[in-house]
Amino acid sequence: MDTCNPNKKSKTQIKMIKKLIVAALLILPAMAFAQTYPLISIHDLQYVDDQNLANGLDSALQYVGDTVQVEGVVTFDPCYYGLSPNQHRNGTFLSQVNATGAWSALHILIEPGAIGLGSAPADLQQLSDDADYYDNCVYGNTVKVTGIFKGYSNNTQLYLLPIQTDVTSFSNPIPAPIVMQIDSFEKSDGQGGQAIQIPSGEKYEGVYVELHNVRVVDVTVTSSGTRINWSIQDDFGNKMKIRDMSGYFRNDTADNFCTSAGSITPTPFDTPIVNSVLAFIRGVIVEYKTGTGPYEYFLAPLTLADIGPTTYSAPVITINPVAIPVPSTSQAQTVSASIVDFDGTVSSATLYYASGLSNNVFTSVAMTNTSGNNWQATIPALGPDSTYIKFWIKAIDNDGHQSNTPDSLGTNSFYLIKNAGITSLVQLNFHPLGYFSSPYANQTITNMNVPGTVISTTSIYDEGSVFIQDGQIPWTGIALKGSNVISLQRGDRINITKAKVIEDFGITTLDSITYTVTSQVPVIQPILGLPIDSVIAAKYNYTEKYEGMLIGYNSVFVVNQNPDAPSSDFGEWSIYTNSSTTSGLRCDDQSNDIGFGFNADSLSLNQPLNYIYGILVRSFSNWKMWPRNRDDIAGFQVIYIGIDELQKENTDWTIYPNPINNELNIQYSGSSKNLFVELFDAAGKKVMEQKGTFPNSVLNVQSLSSGTYVLQLNDGTNTLHSKIVKLK
Repeated sequence: MDTCNPNKKSKTQIKMIKKLIVAALLILPAMAFAQTYPLISIHDLQYVDDQNLANGLDSALQYVGDTVQVEGVVTFDPCYYGLSPNQHRNGTFLSQVNATGAWSALHILIEPGAIGLGSAPADLQQLSDDADYYDNCVYGNTVKVTGIFKGYSNNTQLYLLPIQTDVTSFSNPIPAPIVMQIDSFEKSDGQGGQAIQIPSGEKYEGVYVELHNVRVVDVTVTSSGTRINWSIQDDFGNKMKIRDMSGYFRNDTADNFCTSAGSITPTPFDTPIVNSVLAFIRGVIVEYKTGTGPYEYFLAPLTLADIGPTTYSAPVITINPVAIPVPSTSQAQTVSASIVDFDGTVSSATLYYASGLSNNVFTSVAMTNTSGNNWQATIPALGPDSTYIKFWIKAIDNDGHQSNTPDSLGTNSFYLIKNAGITSLVQLNFHPLGYFSSPYANQTITNMNVPGTVISTTSIYDEGSVFIQDGQIPWTGIALKGSNVISLQRGDRINITKAKVIEDFGITTLDSITYTVTSQVPVIQPILGLPIDSVIAAKYNYTEKYEGMLIGYNSVFVVNQNPDAPSSDFGEWSIYTNSSTTSGLRCDDQSNDIGFGFNADSLSLNQPLNYIYGILVRSFSNWKMWPRNRDDIAGFQVIYIGIDELQKENTDWTIYPNPINNELNIQYSGSSKNLFVELFDAAGKKVMEQKGTFPNSVLNVQSLSSGTYVLQLNDGTNTLHSKIVKLK
């Protein structure tokens, strides 16, 4: 496996001699750590007693934060580590010498940012040189390393310090994998979900295990076409996700710098075939969470040899959206699917259905092959009103191999009978199984009669996207998308009669909508006081039911101006109820009005905010607030150009008077023919506009109420805006 540096052993000896010769001339960062640290076994670092495991404590606490020495056999070539496309970290695994099984392995890392030594690739190279990491941490070597014992993403890890590693023996045998079952780590909850098995699984974190006769399921490929997400499942519905920690499976080349070219390109990993059964699969156990989901145990294969041969492939079933998303009690339902067998033909398919989500007594109906891979069957009209009908499909191929989709319980495969159709945003948002998505995702609903009030718009000084909600009722926030919603203004009360439901980057959204504006209503006030710790922790009842809704907090602090530092800056900042932490609820610069850089130039660390309001969304694995404009943040106002400044900086425009009683005079001396003047009230509603009537124009504002308005000027190239005060 050591394909990176075949001469590492001699190279290590030469390097040690050189260091002895020049030691007196060099000032090394390692001198700061020049002391003796205790040698702790991997078992003792990892061990958690049974009582704590039973209580859900899945991390060793005794040595967390301590600097220790550890000795173990390197079981993975770090040149193929695949979790750092920015080259800010690298890792491998150590197995305890002469020990296998529980508590016998540890994930070790070099990551300058984790020990306060920087984060750039050059810093990583320096840390590697100081620790002799790449030269000594060779597959099969027994090494003694020094680092800080920490936890990350519920995994315990050792972050190496710039202290030279010692090779205590070369070319040792690698411990054989421990043969286990999926249910030692993840177990079906009977409702389509998986429950993490901490008491039996935690002791094998970092250990090399082997699973037999598992089926490939849930295969998806990222939009870039490189990363492949997939899971394995046994015959009892127990499922485990695969983690691409190894560059062999991540299919990119920016993870390492073991060669002069800067990267190593392993043989690309081909997308596994859905429903193929693997004779075995091997890998290390790691803990991880996907998005806002729970922590789970993953299996991380290390090389392509860890994926066993395919013993057979069962039919692959892809269920299409039902013909009628929301049928009435008098309507039959057509269910269709594409069924493919990659190593033969499909002999038969059967549709199973039952009334009620908790009912597992199914009625079967044979499906008909209508053409090619298309199969179809009909569920008769059922009732009563407001009944859920769940269903699943079994397919059998010519060799007698069968597959069930989504499973034999029909998990998350259902529709709702509703004589009145969809009449509220709650029905569109609420998922009866507690999922983070709409039950109608990717379906177009035509029998709708859904009201809502606009809370944000695409205005130049608003959030930039349209959201509606229905008062302060949970589950009633939703985004709108499409060219026909850009004219909506805050306070518009609308009624939607048709829409396609999509999950747009995790945000439930209505696209291609048909609606009417029914009235103008008072602006909806934010929902205040949701437990901020529960929102940060993504607790379902305090996040998903308020997605897309306007929430707010009074008397908070800016606790982090850039939670993505040091590697990135996405313009976000974090808030919390006190200033004693650097972790808090993320806020985003998504707004047209706020703009990138607000976190750095308009906020300061530990700055108190009287209030902050925003739309709650789930974005890039975090729950965040999207303030709509600066008026949503502690009294911040949009920085508008004053009339005097406007006329000094842009001589094309002349505007007077301000404040104003009746008429606002606007003159334009430039050459543009494409001129546009708009006047908005404080709620963002457009109240007046003028197009192409220059060089002189007059806006008669006599009928407007007193207050502050925003004048927006556009000459086809630039857009400027200024506040105008109407006196009476």
